[in-house]
Amino acid sequence: MIEGGIVMSLREIVHKVVDTLPEDRLTDVLDYLNDLQDMETSLADTNAAIEEGLEDIRNGRTITLAEYRRTRGA
Repeated sequence: MIEGGIVMSLREIVHKVVDTLPEDRLTDVLDYLNDLQDMETSLADTNAAIEEGLEDIRNGRTITLAEYRRTRGA
């Protein structure tokens, strides 16, 4: 975005938009940003767990489904 001949960064544009919001909408924005952050953390945790499982498979650290059921009482 160009304003007055100055190219604005995305961060500056977001700040400008937030600065124009009515006070009663700021809580909504904060909630949304917190949800995005939580989602990013959750996705990172999920990806780490998947990678750990794949590493276990590559290294032969597996059990059969029947053994899993026996150990879990299923």
